[in-house]
Amino acid sequence: MTIALVYSAAHPMVPPTIFPITPEPTIDECTQNAWHVAPIGSLCLLQTQGDWAPEASITELLEKAAGWRIEYALMKAGALDKMTTSGIALDDTLDTLITEVGQQQLSPDDESTG
Repeated sequence: MTIALVYSAAHPMVPPTIFPITPEPTIDECTQNAWHVAPIGSLCLLQTQGDWAPEASITELLEKAAGWRIEYALMKAGALDKMTTSGIALDDTLDTLITEVGQQQLSPDDESTG
């Protein structure tokens, strides 16, 4: 996943904004809450502005962005109807689904190399 990390002049009081570059969500995905992408194309990683602590490390948001990427792949594969509320980085309920979808995506040649 390639991202653009944008800090505003109000940082650290305001969290940085993360834009996915690859994969880039479609316009349709930016207009539906199920994808956790804002209309401007940035990731929605926090439930409320109060979820950001000015002393927080950017690594927490990057972890959530990595989780978003996994959920995005699950959505594209048709394995999910919507992304999780708290984010897959903090929720292990989809671990089995990730394994199942990953195994389905393997080609027969990949399976032999195990």
